[in-house]
Amino acid sequence: MPELEFRSAGSGRPRVTRPGVATLVCMSHYRVVHLVLAVAIAACLVGWPSTPVAALPSAAQTAADRARVDRALEALESARVESARIDARAEEASAELDGIVAEQQQVRDRLRSRANFMYRTGSDSFVSVLLGARTFEEFVERWDLLMRMNRQDADDIRTLQAARIQAEESANALMALQAEQAKAIDAIAAEVDRARKELAASEAALAEYNAGVAEQAKQAAAPKPSDSTQQLHGSGEWQTAVASHYGLSFTGRGASGEEIGPYSMIVAHRTLPFGTLIEFEYNGKRAVARVADRGPHTEGREFDLGPGVVRVLDFSGVDEVRYRIITQ
Repeated sequence: MPELEFRSAGSGRPRVTRPGVATLVCMSHYRVVHLVLAVAIAACLVGWPSTPVAALPSAAQTAADRARVDRALEALESARVESARIDARAEEASAELDGIVAEQQQVRDRLRSRANFMYRTGSDSFVSVLLGARTFEEFVERWDLLMRMNRQDADDIRTLQAARIQAEESANALMALQAEQAKAIDAIAAEVDRARKELAASEAALAEYNAGVAEQAKQAAAPKPSDSTQQLHGSGEWQTAVASHYGLSFTGRGASGEEIGPYSMIVAHRTLPFGTLIEFEYNGKRAVARVADRGPHTEGREFDLGPGVVRVLDFSGVDEVRYRIITQ
């Protein structure tokens, strides 16, 4: 306890004494007041502490997010460009196949007309036509006509055989391109998913990326200028049937022995010979498939579309499709 010193009146020598309780209380209050004032002044100058808030991203972090968005969109655009290139090649191959099928049909029509003519005239053989002539001049005319008809028939048959070979080659080339199409569709979806996961930490970057993806999808879906060569659908005999499909990730072996994978352009049918090439159309999209398996085993369904066909047609569930047989 501190000691206080004071001089009493009439005495030259100081007298030492100790402060009382009241004096100590006053001194303690005095110090507390000074401490409170000091804290108040400091608070006014600095500001009272507040609840912590999420720190705003730094300029460097924002720039890094933006760079990742740009890279992701560039990768997506590259995937879309590759897909568009494959689509263009597939459209050309499809148009070529249409022309070949149309030629086949024309030849078949001529041969059918020839058979109908022979049936209507009752002349079912070469000899009966000749023997039906009443004069030598008529005999010569009929001979000449039959020779020309036979030459035309022979030419038509050769043309039909050549067209069938061309159709098979064209269909096989188209199937290879459409398998690439199916892979490109998956590549785009994987690129979108990868970028979204990478950008998920930054809401602003993810929102910007999603907006870019939506814009690219809108541009990709925009109607293309009409091209009459791409609108040709041939004159083959289109039919309708109900189809189901394999799972997108299906792997296995068909009844034909052919390996079936996620991008296989195959189809299952109960009776059509293995190797039969069939073209399908669904919601404006077309795909060629090869019969490589047996099925479906559910009544009311005629085809089971393979994984690659499903991707190219954007098919799902059980629905009606149009189809035509290219070669059998």
